[in-house]
Amino acid sequence: MIEFRQFVLDSHQFFWGLVTLGFIFLWFQDAPAFFEKISQHQRRLFAGMLLVFLLSFFGFFVQSWGLAGIFFSIEFAVLVSLSLLHPKFAVGFLLMLLMSRPWETFADPLMSSMPRDASILALLVILGHKAIKRQWYVRFNGGTFLLLAFSVWMFLSGFFSGHVDVAMLQYSEVFIKGVILFILIQNALETERDLLPIKLVFVIAIVEKCFVSFYKTLTISASSLEDMSAQRLESVGILSNSNDIAAIFVLAIPFLILFIWKTNLKPYNWLLSAAMLFVMSFLVWKSQSRGALLGLFAIFGAWGMVQVKSKKVLALMVVGGFVCTLGAFSLMNRDASDIEGSTSNRILYWRAGVNMAVRNPIFGVGFWGFPKNLPAYVPDGNTGSESEHMTAHSSWVLALAEGGPVALVLLLSLWVYSALCAWSIREEEPEYFMAILGYGVAISFLSHTYLLYPYILLSISITHAKAAHGARV
Repeated sequence: MIEFRQFVLDSHQFFWGLVTLGFIFLWFQDAPAFFEKISQHQRRLFAGMLLVFLLSFFGFFVQSWGLAGIFFSIEFAVLVSLSLLHPKFAVGFLLMLLMSRPWETFADPLMSSMPRDASILALLVILGHKAIKRQWYVRFNGGTFLLLAFSVWMFLSGFFSGHVDVAMLQYSEVFIKGVILFILIQNALETERDLLPIKLVFVIAIVEKCFVSFYKTLTISASSLEDMSAQRLESVGILSNSNDIAAIFVLAIPFLILFIWKTNLKPYNWLLSAAMLFVMSFLVWKSQSRGALLGLFAIFGAWGMVQVKSKKVLALMVVGGFVCTLGAFSLMNRDASDIEGSTSNRILYWRAGVNMAVRNPIFGVGFWGFPKNLPAYVPDGNTGSESEHMTAHSSWVLALAEGGPVALVLLLSLWVYSALCAWSIREEEPEYFMAILGYGVAISFLSHTYLLYPYILLSISITHAKAAHGARV
């Protein structure tokens, strides 16, 4: 276990290093346009101040983390300094923190406080740059309205529930972070180029999860006496469940493949893209998650919708893909009783969720109220065979059960609005539509309603479309 923990820590520092190098590269690409606007004296003053910031932040971090965190100290010093230069780097830094979650491995008070500190930094940088440019407004669109309406409705559902203390705590600790990040992304990014640091972080953070999951599954778990072919994918932290991590991989696949495909690595970009697609698909397969496999099928279906012009060919592709997916289900190595139990539990919880909404048509059973209320809404008090993960096992059913029909309509409307925005830029940026469709299918069987990942995806999809169409979408 100690060896695995050290591996995760080393992985954190390696992938944070990739993010740091990527941000430096992007800054040097932006630098010529910036330096053209200032005099020679101002350039020297700027370089001196940047060096002072770098050394000061490095000294501060290394004093707290010592030699064990020397690479973190270098990486964080660079990233915080770059964050001061542009909101896109500040939000990218915050996003990497929330997705990588290094505090789960590197136990340190300063590291644990970094998400809060980075949030404050991102907000101040955005406000500062808006003040410099005299942009005295907050970007607001249909997606923003739908998200705020959904978040307010869920707040009211928890506030008027019988478990208000728990609901408000979980609302502030879990859900509100995604809402804040959604708004920060929309207000930090102005051009299509501003999306690059966010997409870079998005890919690297999820590849880091893939790397750790692959190592844990094939090395740590394989050391047991279990048949390796039957070993399901495992990870660490809040995404340790095989179904959850597989859904995130489904979300990442379009961004990772298209990111490689669009590079100047020709003629090797297609080979690298195919290799990464194989690796990611293998990890999804190792999860043995039926929802993730359906999501993978939906990704290829979305690609067909974008690329294939013939309706007949597209129909054949859809039928063929569906048959292949059913064939993959039959080849799963999961025990028949495990699959049967999982299916019966899902049906049981879906029925209970619908029952909660029918009997509480205004606010449902309240935010974070599904597990507590489940015994009262299942037939004959049968809560199934799960003892630790009694949730709706569907992002849509969970919203319906805990917030009522209005909450479900608002959430679905947000996804439809984002999908339409993604469809409007499908020719140049097909990964957004592919990810929305694939991940949307996957979380139909998972409770990701309040996690960060959906709102990151929806926000960057809307923001990129707005930037590409001059905010006319």
